[in-house]
Amino acid sequence: MSANPDSSQNSQTFPFISIEKIKPDFRKKEPPLVDLKISNPVTYLKNWWKKILGNEGLEIRIKLKPLTAIAISLIIISLTLGIGKIVLPFNIPFFEFNETTSTPIPTVSPKIEFRETGFIGELKHNSTSKKFYLIVSSSEVINLIVPDTVNLSELIGRRIFATGKFYPEKNELHVDNIEDLEILPKKSEPIPTSTPTPTPTPEPNPTPEMQSSY
Repeated sequence: MSANPDSSQNSQTFPFISIEKIKPDFRKKEPPLVDLKISNPVTYLKNWWKKILGNEGLEIRIKLKPLTAIAISLIIISLTLGIGKIVLPFNIPFFEFNETTSTPIPTVSPKIEFRETGFIGELKHNSTSKKFYLIVSSSEVINLIVPDTVNLSELIGRRIFATGKFYPEKNELHVDNIEDLEILPKKSEPIPTSTPTPTPTPEPNPTPEMQSSY
C-alpha cells in the first residue's frame, strides 16, 4: 500500500481561528489632555516631620547675576545712607515711593511776663546803638525803651524817675508817655525826721500798811 503525496499535504492545513497578540506602537500614542495626580498630604507631612526630627538641615541657594547683585547692593546702601528715607541713585520704572509729609507740631512760645514798676536813676545815651539806658546803681543798668515821639535829649545826664512795664528777662523798661518820666534833683535830699525824746516815767510811792490791834 502506497501513500498518496497529495493526502500528506492536505493534512497540514491551517486552523480555522487563530489568535495573535499585536504589540502596541507607543510612538503613535497621543499624550492625555489633563494628567491629574493627587497624593496623600498626611504622608507628606509625616515625611517632613521625620526630616525635622532627623536634624536634617535646610539649604537655600540663591543664584544672582552680577548686574542684579550690583543693583541690590546700591539699593541697600541708599536705604542705609538715607536715614529712614528711600533714596535711589537711579529711577526704577516699576518702583515708586510717595513720601509722607509729617505735619509740624506747633510750638508754643513762652509768654514774656512783665510788671508795672518804676526806677530812679541817671539817664544816659549810647551814640553808637542810639539807645537810652537808666543807671539805677553802680552795678545795675536798665534799658529804657520809649516811643519815637518822646524826645529824651534834654533829659540826658539828669536824674529821673521812670515808670512803665518792666520785663525782667530782657531787662527793659517800656515807657509809653512822657508823663511817665519825672525829673528829680541831682542829689537826693534827706527827709527831716524828728527823734522823739523819752519822757521819764513816774515811780510809784509805797503806801504804808495799816496795823490793827486786837
